This record gives sequence, structure tokens and C-alpha cells, in this order.
Amino acid sequence: MADASGERVLGWDVLRGLSAFAVAIYHLLYWQGVASVHTLGSYGVYLFFVLSGASLAYTYAGRLEQGRFSYRHFLWVRYIRLAPLYLALIPLLPWQVTGGSENLPWLWRWALNASFLFGFFDPAQSSLLVGGWSLGIEAIYYLIFPLLLMMVTASRWLGWASFVLLIAVQAAWIARTVGGPGGYAANLVAYHQVPAFAAYFMAGCLIGCARRRGRLPAWPNSLPLLGVTAGFVLLCALNPTRDGDQLIGWRGAACAGLCLVMAWLAGGLELQDRGARAAAHMGDATYGLYLMHPILFFWFAMRVVPALRLEPPERWPLGSQLGLTAAVLALAFALALFSERYFERPLRNWSKARTRA
Repeated sequence: MADASGERVLGWDVLRGLSAFAVAIYHLLYWQGVASVHTLGSYGVYLFFVLSGASLAYTYAGRLEQGRFSYRHFLWVRYIRLAPLYLALIPLLPWQVTGGSENLPWLWRWALNASFLFGFFDPAQSSLLVGGWSLGIEAIYYLIFPLLLMMVTASRWLGWASFVLLIAVQAAWIARTVGGPGGYAANLVAYHQVPAFAAYFMAGCLIGCARRRGRLPAWPNSLPLLGVTAGFVLLCALNPTRDGDQLIGWRGAACAGLCLVMAWLAGGLELQDRGARAAAHMGDATYGLYLMHPILFFWFAMRVVPALRLEPPERWPLGSQLGLTAAVLALAFALALFSERYFERPLRNWSKARTRA
């Protein structure tokens, strides 16, 4: 994410890319029955909320304070960032995977996805893409972002008080859903709503404003890299046997804290030359990698494997399953970079030119 001058916070690009890989690895291993690393799947996405808030606050805090913030322009920029690839990929996902709510007619569901308003309508069910639920919730955070940013920039105490309040709301929501009768499995749709992740986005806003004001320490590069690496290792070490247990109790608090520490550390990472280019590639590929890896896997599993009369991937030897995982990750990363360079970025540039005109 760039600020007003075009500068990128490369440490956040690195963490964003690693989070996308973490989510993809979780999905691919889970779908093949290899492993269930629930903490990577959950907190890899939650890191996106933290980094989104941080990047947006870092970019727009100065504009808001100077009276140069345009709400309409902000929403359009965010829409043109998310919508083109999302809408282009919907027809490519095998229809058996889309599932969704039986209460929403398909045309209405498609309109909600096209407008990114499906976050108001049980996003875990109404999303048309695997993992798309987070984007519906993200879009709602965009709608209230100016209010959250005003709280952070108006007063440090008001910003922190708002964050504490959102922590309480988030904790109560998790206790009501994941901690309710039937646990996570029975309350999956009820849990995946805006209150469950608002504290992560607000924490990101606080971190982004701190970075903008120069309040993040200038870490030696080895410390952020070591901290981010250790963070993902600890997330794996804290992985529970039962899905949902990673969200509650001491484990949930520890994993949530790890996300905030990782984002804080990554904000101080400074890279040059090859390191900077690699970080930029990680950031550029994040969105495409997140959306494309399910499509690649399910096309292969549902179309290619039956056509070749092969055993389903979940029955393959472990080595073959890991090889398929690596192949899907590599192809998704390459296609994501291609899409960013030749499809998404040209559309954004065209939009900027039209907006200036």
C-alpha cells in the first residue's frame, strides 16, 4: 500500500504476502486431508484486517488532517481495487463450490457480490468466492473508516478508548457465537460478521497512524524478520485439535496478540534493492493469490482429475499431495503477479486518469 507520495511500507507487503500464503497452505492441506492448521487459516485472514487498517490509516491520516480527504473518491478507489479481479473470477469457480444461502436468489446474490454489500447479508454464505466473506466485511469497514480514522487522529486517548471498546464487542461476539451451544461448527455463519473482527481493523488504524507520525521504532531489519517468522511458528504451535478453539480462551488472546505484534514489527522493516523488489512482489500478489488458489485447486480436483481417471487428491500419497500444494501455490502466485501487472493495475491507472479528468 502506498501513501500520498507513492511510498510503500514494504514490511507490510511482506507480512501481507506471507499471510496469503498461510491461508492458501491451510486450505490446500485441509482440502486434501493432510493437516488442519486452523490458526493459519483464521489468523492469516485476521492479519489482513490489521494490515488493511494500518495501510489505509498510513495513507489517509495526513489527508484527513489537512482537509483533503474525499469520502466518495476513497470508496471508489477501494472498489476499483477489489472488484475487477473478484468479478472476473466468479465465473471461473466450479459451480459445485459456490454453495451459499438458499434464501438468496442467485441474481440478488450476484448483485450483492458485485457491489460488495454482501457483508450485510451473512457473508460466509452470500459470498460467491471461497474466502470472499472477508472482503464483504472489509467493505463495511471501508464505509466506517473515516469515522474510525477521525477518532484516532483527533485524540490518542479517544483512539485507544475506541479500540478497547471494540475489543470488548469482539470478545462478547466470539463468546456468544463460538462459545455458544454447538460451538464453532454450529455457529459458523453467525460468527463471521462485522463485530467479530472490528478490533483488528481498529488496531491496524492505530498502528498505521503511529507509522505515519514516526512513532514506530526503527528496528534493525533482523528483528522484524525474526519476529514475523517467530509469529507464524507460534501460530502453528498454538494450533488446537478442534476447529474454533483457536478463537477462545487464552489461545485466542495469545493468537490475536501475536497478529498485532507482527504488524507492529513489520511496519518498521526497511528493505533495499532486491529485498524491496521481492517485498513489492509479495504485496502485489497477495490479493490474487488469496482469490485464485481455491479456483486452481477445485478446477484440478473436480475437472482434471476425473477427466484423467485419477484418484481424488485426498487419496494420493503424502509426497504427491505436498507436490500438488506447492504447484498450486506457485501457479497462483505467478498468475496473481500477471493479473496485477496486466489487468488490475492498468484498470486502476485508467480510473485515476478518469478521476483527474
